[in-house]
Amino acid sequence: MHKFLAVFISLTLGFSAYAEKENDVSSIMLIGNSFFYYNNSLHNHLGDLYDADPELDTPKRRSITINGSALSWHDVESYISNTEIGSFKIDSSTNTYQPYTDRNIDVAIMMDCSLCPINEQRKPSFEKYVKQHSDTLRAKDIEPILFMSWPYKNTPKMQVALEKAFIDVATSNRIRLIPAGPAFFYVNQNFPEINLYTNDNRHPSPAGTYLATLMVFTTLTDKSPIGNSYTMGLDKDAAKTLQEVAWLTHQNFQQKN
Repeated sequence: MHKFLAVFISLTLGFSAYAEKENDVSSIMLIGNSFFYYNNSLHNHLGDLYDADPELDTPKRRSITINGSALSWHDVESYISNTEIGSFKIDSSTNTYQPYTDRNIDVAIMMDCSLCPINEQRKPSFEKYVKQHSDTLRAKDIEPILFMSWPYKNTPKMQVALEKAFIDVATSNRIRLIPAGPAFFYVNQNFPEINLYTNDNRHPSPAGTYLATLMVFTTLTDKSPIGNSYTMGLDKDAAKTLQEVAWLTHQNFQQKN
């Protein structure tokens, strides 16, 4: 594990110094696609991880996803200017309407389509919209964060290209990265018995969604998830392994080894 993560750190030198960092997050927006919404949506499991940690307050979470989408599909300006978005909830058991008065967003986590960052025709759009959306969010005092997606199960060589593309664009825009890809890559190489994928070799299985959620949690809190009681119903040993991989990946990514 240490050998792989040390290599990853060497690729990220010069990046982390540019990253904004705010661990006291009270509201989160996720902007993405099916990689986020599979398995009852990452934002729900993120709330469960926070709920299971008595030292943390659980942030409000808003997930806006379009299947198969690239960042160019998302009108981020409308997501933060439309006063109807996130303005109410209706209790599912009582049909009671409850308006929200505080609709502020602290951080917005964005992801592009899984191949867009490394597809020659789509890479310019990836770079363009990371910048455009980051500028839009910062203008409203919202921190943009980029979610580094994972290689396909049957195409592990994607990882090197993905890392370079994400690190380059994060460095140029001075934004934080969530290193889900490196965590997936390590589990694929070292714990093949933990299947992170559905049958299409791309979308996350429950274990994959759990690992992705752990990476979001550790990035936002800078706190170890090891021992967190929320395991998404996974096998106890598998959940522990994923927690350990997530924390070590985060630590090494932040150059705290």
